[in-house]
Amino acid sequence: MLRSALSLALLALVAVGTAAAQTTYPNVKLTGRLQAQFYDFNNGDNAIYQGLSGSARAPESSFLIRRARITVKGNLAENVSFVIQPNYTTGQSGVTLKDAYIDVAFNKPEAKNGIALRVGQFKRFFGRYELTSSNNLPSLERGAYRGLVPVSSNDLAVGNGFEAHDLGAGLMYTGLASKLAVMGAVMNGNLSPNNVDLNNGKSMYARATYAVTPKLSIGASYADHDFVQQPDTAFPADSSARNAAYGLDAAWSAPGNEGLYAMVDYLNGESVLNSANTIWGVQVVAAYNIRMKSATSFLYAVEPAVRYDLAEPDNRVVNNQTTLITAGVNLYLTSRSQIRLMYESQSFEDSSLKTISGVRTALTMNF
Repeated sequence: MLRSALSLALLALVAVGTAAAQTTYPNVKLTGRLQAQFYDFNNGDNAIYQGLSGSARAPESSFLIRRARITVKGNLAENVSFVIQPNYTTGQSGVTLKDAYIDVAFNKPEAKNGIALRVGQFKRFFGRYELTSSNNLPSLERGAYRGLVPVSSNDLAVGNGFEAHDLGAGLMYTGLASKLAVMGAVMNGNLSPNNVDLNNGKSMYARATYAVTPKLSIGASYADHDFVQQPDTAFPADSSARNAAYGLDAAWSAPGNEGLYAMVDYLNGESVLNSANTIWGVQVVAAYNIRMKSATSFLYAVEPAVRYDLAEPDNRVVNNQTTLITAGVNLYLTSRSQIRLMYESQSFEDSSLKTISGVRTALTMNF
């Protein structure tokens, strides 16, 4: 009798534990990030910088909110998930929408192979560093941000319609025991997100990555972007201009992991100004995360980081390349909060243009 009672009690405990472990739907999770930045650059004497207008031109020094985002994500069912992410950045008009999409998976969550449909606004499937979360960028920025001339590999990719957010639909496939990922999307192609299409054409993006080892990953991207050179606001155009690009990339480990992180991202494509103009850029980022073992240290980790970026905005123009070098250290207060201290130098192939240099710092956190 006692043995039977103990057996029943054990079964009851197992049943309760199993029920508690089961996921209930719908479920919602709140996450976010806040990044406060300061920069100081000697850009006042550079002729090309003085020729900029609008948000591209900024004072020599300024405090700003780089990103302030609250993200709502969750599952409506086992195979239906969503992400909604508004964003505020100093200098932009109000709060804009970054990610807002629904994913429908056609396989069980634990499956190593599967396919999913994504519909809404999300990042174009192009460029490794662009697709790396801004929660933890070792170089602090992907491109040449305020205080510098916005000509870098990332700036060229975004400005010519190959990277950044867009509205559309895509398919994502994972196979070969989760080592291979292939994704493709049909999108509006608008250079300004949060807007309807300006024509009847659509842009196409494709990307594939493969995990060679648990740490080494390689990837390739392709974009066929449509756009209107002179949009007619009264009547949408029936046809559009097009420009194409491809990218090759590789990475060792992931940002924030202990030890070495390294990434190289190459872009080659056509300009929206003239498809005969070839643009290209290469960006290399490296960081070494050193965990603090001492119990008395207030730091979680110290991470020296460096970035080298070489960009060509038009191969038909002589002395047109721009080189951007970033070097500094990331001080991790926790795994999710960092003080970033970076020195940046932007030089130009045109010897008549003065080098812009200075500091960019930030206090970043995510939860």
